[in-house]
Amino acid sequence: MTALSLHRPGRLVLVAVVALCVALAGGIGLWLYRGSDHRTDYCRKLSEDKRIHSALGSDHPNDSDCSRLGAAIRQATMGSKSGEHSVRQAQAMKNVLVALAEVTRNGDGRLDPALAVPVAGALADYMPDLYGVVSPGHMDYVRAFEETDPPWKDDTGVHVSVSSLSLLHVIRHLADTPEAYAELRAAVSAYAAAEFVAVPHGAEEWRFESPVRDAAYVLGAMDAVATDVRQDRGEGGWNEWSTDVFGQMAEAVPAPPAFTKDPARHISESWGQTLRAGGQKAMMSCFEAQSAEMVRMWGKGAGLDKEVQKSLLRVARDVSLLGRDETARNLP
Repeated sequence: MTALSLHRPGRLVLVAVVALCVALAGGIGLWLYRGSDHRTDYCRKLSEDKRIHSALGSDHPNDSDCSRLGAAIRQATMGSKSGEHSVRQAQAMKNVLVALAEVTRNGDGRLDPALAVPVAGALADYMPDLYGVVSPGHMDYVRAFEETDPPWKDDTGVHVSVSSLSLLHVIRHLADTPEAYAELRAAVSAYAAAEFVAVPHGAEEWRFESPVRDAAYVLGAMDAVATDVRQDRGEGGWNEWSTDVFGQMAEAVPAPPAFTKDPARHISESWGQTLRAGGQKAMMSCFEAQSAEMVRMWGKGAGLDKEVQKSLLRVARDVSLLGRDETARNLP
């Protein structure tokens, strides 16, 4: 056997190892490039979308910078008073949601937080509409979810609808940013409490049950979104995400006022205290029990009949589970 033949296997192995390293480095480099590029790409695609042009106005420049795009969306969709919108602003929000659902459905990667946070803040200002779309049975929203259906106005204000699947898809993409998820969940919670206490004393039982069903379903849907984030990120990424969400939602919770002074804040902020007391590791368990816990606080503070309270607690638990299960099946 010649010296050449003795050394050949080593050379082949060395060449193979070098080739593998180059391939891995190239693959990792491409992954890093694609991962960073996709965040910017979403903003570029949105800035070029005709629905976004319509939402922001003809005088708005075609700007793919995520921070400026997010700020422009927030300005175009929100009014000077929280929760009140013009027809034009509501149409702008519809355009944004439809465009965002389509762009993210056909894309890859995560939204840039610089876009996700202001969009979540704008969506949080449309809580009656979010509830109307996500919670089943609101026929006004069912009849107006098509892209060509305009917003409408009634004695409670201006309303807008999109398909529930599109809205849940958008919420899921926003939720990749912990601050965005925390803001949406806090808004969902505050709206639930306000709807509970809006039911007058002495009303028929179905009047009490209706807001409980809505709140339980929407909170259950938010649970499913968080669970999907956990599955997508793995335990390491989940720990980082949940730490940020918990910090946003629990660390600065004020002491709740007395129920007689401000019943809605008493319920939402008392639940915030419960979340904080349970700690980060128990956050998901606290989320999943939230609707029932808020109903319990409402029943106790308002002095509801014991049997009514038991019935409402059953509704909250059952419908929350339904919202989690149905949303989990519908998320992409």
